[in-house]
Amino acid sequence: GAYTGVCSQQHVPSYKKNIDKFKAKGIDSVICVAVNDPYVMNAWADKLQAKDVIEFYGDFDGSFHKSLELGKDLSAALLGPRSERWSAYVVDGKVKALNVEGAPSDFKVSGAEVILEQI
Repeated sequence: GAYTGVCSQQHVPSYKKNIDKFKAKGIDSVICVAVNDPYVMNAWADKLQAKDVIEFYGDFDGSFHKSLELGKDLSAALLGPRSERWSAYVVDGKVKALNVEGAPSDFKVSGAEVILEQI
C-alpha cells in the first residue's frame, strides 16, 4: 500500500534497486498496483523517486485485486479494503509465477530478489 512501511521501505525499493537485472532478463515493465487512487500512487512514486523505472497504477476500488482473489480486508487495522502483498511474473498475459505473502507485515516471498530467480 502507498506510504505503508513495508511497501515504502522494502517492497518497492527492492524492485527499484534491481531494475537493471530485470531489464537484463528481458523484462519490459515492472509494475506496482495498489488499492489507492491514481493521485496517491503518483505522489508515492514521486516520493520514492521510482517513477522513471516502475509503472504505478491505482486500483481505486480494489476490483482488480478482488478479481484475482488477492483482496484483503484490513479494516481491523483501520486501513479498509486493501490487497495482499504479492508479486507476479507475467508473460503475454499468462501468470508464470505468483508469490503471496502470508501476513500483511511479511516481506519474504514478494521481493525482487525472489522473482528474479523465477524468471
